[in-house]
Amino acid sequence: MKSLFLAIIFTVFAVFFTHARELTSLSESHKFKQFGLVWGLMKYHHPLVSKGKYNWSEAFVKNVEKLERIKTQEALNLFLLNFINSIKPSKIKISNDFDGLFTKNYDYDWISKFPATSELYKKLNALKLNTNISDYYVSIGTLSIIPTFENEKGLEKFDVSIKSHRLLTLFSFWNAIQYFDVNKYLMDTDWEDTLDTLIPKFLICESELKYERLKAELVRALDDSHALYLNQKLLDSLFKYKPSFATNLVNDTLVVVATFDQNAEDYNKIKLGDKIVKIEGKSINRTILENLSPYISASNYSYLKRFSNWILRGQSDSLKITIARNDSLFSKCLPRYKDLPNTNQKVLSRDAPKKKWQFIEDDIGYINLRSISKQEIKTAFSSFTQTKGIIIDLRKTPSNLLLNELTRYLYPKRKKFIRVLGPISNRPSLAKHVKSPLRLISDPFKTGHKNRNFYRNKVILLVNNNTMSQSEYIGMAIQGSPNCLTVGKTTAGAVMNIAAFTLPDATQVNFTSLGAFYPDDTSAQRKGLKIDHYVNETTSNFLRDQYVLKGIELIKMK
Repeated sequence: MKSLFLAIIFTVFAVFFTHARELTSLSESHKFKQFGLVWGLMKYHHPLVSKGKYNWSEAFVKNVEKLERIKTQEALNLFLLNFINSIKPSKIKISNDFDGLFTKNYDYDWISKFPATSELYKKLNALKLNTNISDYYVSIGTLSIIPTFENEKGLEKFDVSIKSHRLLTLFSFWNAIQYFDVNKYLMDTDWEDTLDTLIPKFLICESELKYERLKAELVRALDDSHALYLNQKLLDSLFKYKPSFATNLVNDTLVVVATFDQNAEDYNKIKLGDKIVKIEGKSINRTILENLSPYISASNYSYLKRFSNWILRGQSDSLKITIARNDSLFSKCLPRYKDLPNTNQKVLSRDAPKKKWQFIEDDIGYINLRSISKQEIKTAFSSFTQTKGIIIDLRKTPSNLLLNELTRYLYPKRKKFIRVLGPISNRPSLAKHVKSPLRLISDPFKTGHKNRNFYRNKVILLVNNNTMSQSEYIGMAIQGSPNCLTVGKTTAGAVMNIAAFTLPDATQVNFTSLGAFYPDDTSAQRKGLKIDHYVNETTSNFLRDQYVLKGIELIKMK
């Protein structure tokens, strides 16, 4: 009986101590995550670190190497506390004032996972609320309000085979976005979840190509059309071989619009106007999602479809496609090339306006903003005074257009057409709606002039997924005119200027620096411009410009 009692006691203690070890033991990923979060908090919140008084990238590398011997949470907590205390104490200025501030990106929940009574928690919480912050690692200009990271110059002798170097890439970029991307709240995947997914991958990745793929995966998680990152090595590994023809995507079909080889129609069996309905047995939309979405950051699916030609590229010198021609459906295996031949290019002719401005009917004007000059805009509006409506084409990026040169003819008076959200230099992860930077400078978020003779009839704005960034900004201004209707498809959803961040390996990544809202507070980031009438393009009506035809129809409607 005594033996049985002792056995039970032994079992209970064994289970208890095993459970205790499980509670305090650390996974490698979790250990590095906690350090990377504390390191990032100090970089952007600590009074001295934010002054650039320490080489913070080297501090990361050295401490990651020391972390190898940390095995329990208790040991890690002490390590993190000592790490914070290794920096000379400096004055902390606490602020709990959030009045009028944008708080959707304010996320410090990870701090609450440390014991609330511990010295570590108290120091982290004080740093979170500190506003005594300098601008060495990130500065925000008075005029541009765009965050700049000019002292991010890369790590000397960066080596992708070194674990601490790879993790530095991950945490440098992750923390910059965590604290200074005002559009972070719009991501499909929570930004901390992205970190959890990528830490294990960065830990075991030692080849340069795998590392580049992980960087693309990291940037793609922004869901930001400005944040395209694909270096040449990665491009070559994914899209090395190309077909000798180009296509436009219409719904779930690729229409062949150009060929680049005089023999293409002979031995490739491809003709202008052919409709490609499957690639390697898969639908076009499925192929786009599988082949492109893992690597291309896109605010929305409409923007991702801009890269539809890329799904015809690949790592082999041939591909199998299914073609619809007339009433026939057949499959062909076609060659692909490293270098595209360009001996006898043929282009599918489409019926669309060709001039910078013109009458497309006796009482309907058309203006293409791509390369029109100030004088040409003036002449166009002078000529269109008696028209029933004007179609303004913004499907290609204007090269030299100043906004007020256009809106002076569209607005009866000056007014605000956009609200802009910007970061705050000493309040990381918070943001505010920006007012005119200086009183002496005209408010850039207003446009138009007092003009009794403004154009009073219908204005039709044409947009599509090529309408991006500056074009979307211009589009929002045109939409602010009294009689504007917008026709087309979802735009790229990346309205404002870009911010550039240099990674430790010296490569550069961009992201949309500011948030864009209509005056009624509707967000334009990711959603794109408001559309009044969506264009229904089909392969049967593809040769005629359905955008322009819809514009004409709307102008003629009473």
